[in-house]
Order: sequence, then structure tokens, then C-alpha cells
Amino acid sequence: MTDRIQNIIEDIRHKSVAMHQQLLEEREKNSVFQSEVQLLTESIELQTQEENKLLTEISMLKAELETTKSQVVENSHPTGKKDEEIDELVKEIEHCISQLKK
Repeated sequence: MTDRIQNIIEDIRHKSVAMHQQLLEEREKNSVFQSEVQLLTESIELQTQEENKLLTEISMLKAELETTKSQVVENSHPTGKKDEEIDELVKEIEHCISQLKK
């Protein structure tokens, strides 16, 4: 029976060593995964910052576009008014010429 007990103890020892080795391997894998997660998290943070920067730039460009559009609209209105004034003056001149011919 002592041989059998010795064999069982030796078997338990081998299994214990194998489990300890597996534990060390799993801890190493876990460490690698944690490093990978940290790198990915940092990458996400950088991309988020870049996204926010681009969104801010888009907002600024939209505001600048609206300002430019409003300036173009403001500039086009006086030209229309000037055209109307010129048309009125031409009509007056034509009227005066027709009056002079009579």
C-alpha cells in the first residue's frame, strides 16, 4: 500500500506542478492582454481627441461659410437696388428726351 500511496502522492505532485505551470502561462497571457487593452484604450483616446478636433474645425468652417454666404447676400442686394436706380434714371432721361423732341 505504501507504493500505491507513493504513486498517488507522486501523481498529485506532477498534477500540481502542471497546474502551477498552467497558472504561470495564464498569468503571462493575462499580462499580454492587459498591455494590449491599455494600448487600444490609448489609441481610442487619441482618436477621440482627433475626432473632437475635427468636429470643432467643421463647426468653425460651417460658421465661416455662413458668414461668407451672408456677406454675398448683403453684397448682392445693393447691386439690385443700383440696377433699379439706373433703370429709373434711364427712364427719366428717355422721358426728358421725348419731351425735348416735342
